[in-house]
Amino acid sequence: MSRAARTGRLLAAVLALLCGAGCPGGPLPDECSGGGSSMVPSALLVPVNQPVSLLIPANANPVCGGLGAERPESVTVEAQDPRNLPVPATVELSPSFWGANVHFTPTMPGRYHLIVAFSPVGSLRQVDVHVAEDGRQRPTVARMTNKSECLNLARTRGGTWVCSGRAFREPGEQEQPVGQARNPAIAVVGDVVWSLFEGQVRRYVDPGTGPLLLTGTAPFPLSTTTDNTPHARLATEDEYVLVDATTVYRYTFSEGVGVLPVPTSQWAQQPGLTFGADLTQVMALRAGATVWLVHRVQEPSTFIPRTQACPFQLGLLATYVPVPGQPCASLIGEPLGYGDGVLWTRETLSSGQGFSSVVHRYTVTAEHGPREEGVLSLDSSLAVIMSELRYGPTLPVFVSTSNLGPRATPRWDSERGEVLLVLLPGPGVNPGVTRISDHFTWTVNAEVIPELRVYPWTSTP
Repeated sequence: MSRAARTGRLLAAVLALLCGAGCPGGPLPDECSGGGSSMVPSALLVPVNQPVSLLIPANANPVCGGLGAERPESVTVEAQDPRNLPVPATVELSPSFWGANVHFTPTMPGRYHLIVAFSPVGSLRQVDVHVAEDGRQRPTVARMTNKSECLNLARTRGGTWVCSGRAFREPGEQEQPVGQARNPAIAVVGDVVWSLFEGQVRRYVDPGTGPLLLTGTAPFPLSTTTDNTPHARLATEDEYVLVDATTVYRYTFSEGVGVLPVPTSQWAQQPGLTFGADLTQVMALRAGATVWLVHRVQEPSTFIPRTQACPFQLGLLATYVPVPGQPCASLIGEPLGYGDGVLWTRETLSSGQGFSSVVHRYTVTAEHGPREEGVLSLDSSLAVIMSELRYGPTLPVFVSTSNLGPRATPRWDSERGEVLLVLLPGPGVNPGVTRISDHFTWTVNAEVIPELRVYPWTSTP
């Protein structure tokens, strides 16, 4: 039993002792005894163009307005779409619920606002409903059994899957180890696979059939930091860049020479603040010849944490060094995810109704570096799933605070010029970890025999 349910039942027992056999207006139902699912409607993240039904409690007070609570006799509803235009909606009192059933059909993605008025109780409830594009019907690209985890998933141009350090052409076929399962260093570019395995940087090529071919190796230097796993990596077919808490490691490849290390360079004097589920300290995004390193620092005088993105380019020694005359860019919020040329951050706000999040979208280009283009406000009904960020491009995932119903991710709508939500496909009512990259979204089903399902995805329509 949840803590909220236990609290609600305890409160009901206390009220029963105070009231004796019953309270005026009849006994208080479980829905009014605090913290239960009735206090907040369960379906606050819904698909567009489908009928929506919500149970709205008559009073937000955990004890329905006190010991003299009365059932409402009538109810009205007003609904507004994201453009503040009225939306047809119906409402009726629930015979078994201290509240009402509201029905409407959203016709566009965005945030809808409901105003539900009860009489004679005098309660006025205002509820926001997040309406999203429905991406749940996408066909699966692959289904893999006995896969309990896949923090990094990619596919070569030739069709080889790479999942948690194992390469295979088709699910169920013999797997080729190319990296460590929980080492976030694997990068796939075209038919090239870079990895850090057994103290070596390795480069593989997909020949089109059979296993990947090893085309070069180079030693990886021993790290003097306690956290020696990479926090970020970038790759092209002939360049491989790893970044840890303070140092940049660069490798190049050429035919006839193989993989060669370039002298390391230091991008930070000391480790910074962490973010993400895996305590990431830096993310790397490439924009033309510039690499932007995103990290968190603490102001020395105020101790307030802030996020900044600093530009680096290749210097005279072929190592990445700060760009002369170009300062770091300050960003709002804490890093939440990133993709190809896009960075997502989250700003947490506090109010009398609790905590809410504002999601900021930054585009990163060679012309202007990081620039905010799009903001999405989330109320306390939606929670942000904290993801591991070291394993490559990872887009944000949102879910209802009840952890029921579908999951969603933000997407930029260029026609409307705003950030909207898209519902993600999943394995059903018992999903495990859901992750999204620039090309795929995948979920591990948390049943007895775990199954990983992969769906196609693009970060833009």
